[in-house]
Amino acid sequence: MKLIVVMTAMNFIHTSGIDLGHLRVLDVLLRTHSTVRAARELGLTQSAVSHALRRLREALGDPLFVRVGRKLAPTERVLALRGPLAEALAAVGRVFQAGEAFTPATLKAGFRIIAADYAEMVVLPRLLAALASEAPGVDLVTMVVGDAVEDVVQRGEADLAIGASFAERGGLMLRPLFRDPFVVAIAAEHAPGRLTLERYLAARHVLVAPRALPGGVVDNRLASLGRTRRVVLRTPCFQTALAIAARTDLLVTAPRSLVVEYARHAPLVMFPPPLELPEVRFGALFSASRQDDVAHKWLRERVAALFAAKPQRKR
Repeated sequence: MKLIVVMTAMNFIHTSGIDLGHLRVLDVLLRTHSTVRAARELGLTQSAVSHALRRLREALGDPLFVRVGRKLAPTERVLALRGPLAEALAAVGRVFQAGEAFTPATLKAGFRIIAADYAEMVVLPRLLAALASEAPGVDLVTMVVGDAVEDVVQRGEADLAIGASFAERGGLMLRPLFRDPFVVAIAAEHAPGRLTLERYLAARHVLVAPRALPGGVVDNRLASLGRTRRVVLRTPCFQTALAIAARTDLLVTAPRSLVVEYARHAPLVMFPPPLELPEVRFGALFSASRQDDVAHKWLRERVAALFAAKPQRKR
């Protein structure tokens, strides 16, 4: 299948008079919607990008992009090409990588990672430190896309998504990372001697919903018990929730490793939840088309190693 993809791509290039550079321009334009930003990312002039776009329009017989305000909006034809284009570029890349030894120290690449502020706070400091010593030519961009995570990864607009509760979908793969138990974070000045279920339900709460979806693990569990809690604030940001908890009497139920990290800088104490909750199963989601990409594989394995090194809850 991979050989067919490569041969199909090469045949199209041969018969259409364009080259791999043109396909790379198309790939970047699909992400940036701007010839200026594409030129900056590719290290080309804007006129070179515009020339490549003109050649692609001629070869494909479609405008590909139409200007809407300051952005280039993709046509239906080019949107349909996103998956095959990503696979073709990945397959061609594998052909040229096959005979080369991969060396992180000489890698020049940028990776786009979808991550809630949980992953940014817990993972990025360690990952950036590792990259500085092992792969100084690698740059990262983090993204927040709400509930469109799987769509964005599937379209190739992000290289990895780090988080939990990903929907199963064809063409996507999941690299398990680690499990994290929930704890309840409370400002030290408002902490009770013991957190009972009745005290928990009587308190006011902040609900963190990184993907902006209704409900959640805690409320689903309470509903199964015929109970409810008072949520006075819903936010997509863990750090916002914990900052508020540190300054008010509101409670936040969040992954333990995040609370441990934040409590280093804020007057928060932790309690076990007064009801049984499943552990959060974190993983890295990526497109199956990147499975054999050596640079991508190195990055996701490096992230996994950082998570594996994280202290786990004692049992």
